[in-house]
Amino acid sequence: MGGPQLIVALTWRGMFNYEYGAINLILTQWFGLPGVQWLKQPLEAFCAVIITNVWLGFPFMMVIALGASRASPASCTKPRTWTALPGITSSGTSPCRSSARDGPAITLGTIWTFNNLNIVWLVSNAGEPSDQTHLLVSFVYKAAFNFYRYGYGAALSIVIFFILLAFSLTFMRQSKAAENVYG
Repeated sequence: MGGPQLIVALTWRGMFNYEYGAINLILTQWFGLPGVQWLKQPLEAFCAVIITNVWLGFPFMMVIALGASRASPASCTKPRTWTALPGITSSGTSPCRSSARDGPAITLGTIWTFNNLNIVWLVSNAGEPSDQTHLLVSFVYKAAFNFYRYGYGAALSIVIFFILLAFSLTFMRQSKAAENVYG
């Protein structure tokens, strides 16, 4: 488990605390809404896990998007000026962006999110409440290392591999992401 993910997960867990968490303080003091029991209800706990995961994945996706915009052909990188808002320019990559450049980023992001055990385990306290916030990978971890069902965990790991392989191949084929690589 990486250090930055550990720190982020525990920080977000503290921010989702019902009494002292920053999220509920913002909801109650700024917006006048009632506090939410983020980590006590299954739906809210799963939303907390998703919010934390998006927070963690955002920098990776921004680096990929920046790299894609820098790798655009010269005809696509000329700035365009919007006539509705003078002085504001666009990078000009949107008309030239193709799903072929986005395919690997989406595939990597999906695989990373699908296998991200750290966030579920740390934010929702190992799948709590009542094991309702598990992802398949956290369920495998709990089966193998908490219930000592190693064969079951290994079999489910193979299932996870084939699910991700099928998704990756299908998505990459549909987005034509490897078109320029293989000719």
